[in-house]
Amino acid sequence: MRRSIILIVLLIFNFFIFYGIKEFNKVIVDKDMMVYFKEKPVVIESEKIEYLDEIVEEYNGEKIEKIAEKMNKYFAKTSLEEYGEYITKTSAYKKVDPYLVAGIILESTTCKYDCSILFKECNNVYMEKGDPGCFGGSYKKYDKIDDSILDLVLNIRKNFDDPKDQTPVNIYKHFNKNKTWVFRVDKYIENLKRVK
Repeated sequence: MRRSIILIVLLIFNFFIFYGIKEFNKVIVDKDMMVYFKEKPVVIESEKIEYLDEIVEEYNGEKIEKIAEKMNKYFAKTSLEEYGEYITKTSAYKKVDPYLVAGIILESTTCKYDCSILFKECNNVYMEKGDPGCFGGSYKKYDKIDDSILDLVLNIRKNFDDPKDQTPVNIYKHFNKNKTWVFRVDKYIENLKRVK
């Protein structure tokens, strides 16, 4: 009787060891920090999809330093004052139009006049939704403004890889916006480009 109980316990133990090893072998963590368990993707970390940085001197024939200088002048006396160079370099190095990124940020945050509460309290530059929620809502709270800017750049790069597609009229539906959003972002882009 005692031998049969020990045998049953050993069989159960072996079954769990074998089953556990078999299931463990099904777990794969890929470069996007996704875990695939039984072929169902589950995000286990909030790591962003990174693209290799390519340091460039120019974007569309304009010097990076000149674009950053224009942005810094345009952002003067606003809460975005120190971010012209970061927006320019992060965008250009990821092959995203810096003027487009700045235009979206200006339209979303209204920082040219008075920054939105989402920007001031949650460091969210483009009304991105996600966890953790800002004030417990659906809009994402970021630790730093830089993280939100990088998220925006990578969002555009991931969904509009071809620089020719990176225009307000081509991307507005992706951001669930309407044609008045296109007009406002275009206006900010024009104003930024005109800065001397």
